[in-house]
Amino acid sequence: MQLPTLVLERRGPVLTVRISNPPDDLLDGRVIADLDVLGRRLLADRSIRAVVLTGPRPGVFIPHYDIAEIADGAESLGLATPYAGARVSLAALKALRHVPGAYGLLRHTPLAPALDLPSTHAALARFSRLPQVVIAAIDGDAMGGGCEVALACDIRLMSDGDHRIGLPEISTGIPPGAGGTQRLAQVVGPGRAVAMVLQARVLTPRQALDHGLVDQVCDDVQEAAMEVAQRVAAWNPMAVRSAKRAM
Repeated sequence: MQLPTLVLERRGPVLTVRISNPPDDLLDGRVIADLDVLGRRLLADRSIRAVVLTGPRPGVFIPHYDIAEIADGAESLGLATPYAGARVSLAALKALRHVPGAYGLLRHTPLAPALDLPSTHAALARFSRLPQVVIAAIDGDAMGGGCEVALACDIRLMSDGDHRIGLPEISTGIPPGAGGTQRLAQVVGPGRAVAMVLQARVLTPRQALDHGLVDQVCDDVQEAAMEVAQRVAAWNPMAVRSAKRAM
């Protein structure tokens, strides 16, 4: 299984997924499309029991979403229009995902950039529902889109160092838009999530640990993530799936 922006390495029942999107390694529509394909395949693959999601090299995770792509999507959607109108437009685009051929046709229209938001929602929601245990090995900044991806994972480990994690999108004039507000509230609690989002507050690794946003801060996050992956891969897979479904 090879995907353009994902480097896949398998070790027994553990799959390591390195997101590699040069030159800046930002999250964008291409990465989301590949994560969507990978998620669909993992749903049907019972031989893989744990997934480690990480960046392309030491010191890099997913810095943030490609701001230029967000701007193009907002312009095509008409985000300057009232919220209700934008919401209806997004709902319509989401519904068109189920119409055969419609998405392919829209890809050739000015609405093409706006298609990425419902696609992002669907891809991250699918990742959060995978039967495998998904571990984010965060070895660098994870802000905005990077934090959204990490929140879609079951377990988050972060390397110690001079990097940050959070959802600061409101400081750029847009709200977090891929389900991160709901997931952040579930992880750190509603009060802390509101304070973080509305103040565009990003956290150091130690602060993220104190908030419960990450489960562990490590000197070698790759090694720690692999140790966790190998441990959880040894559990009864039916018990793991049942526990995840219940939670």
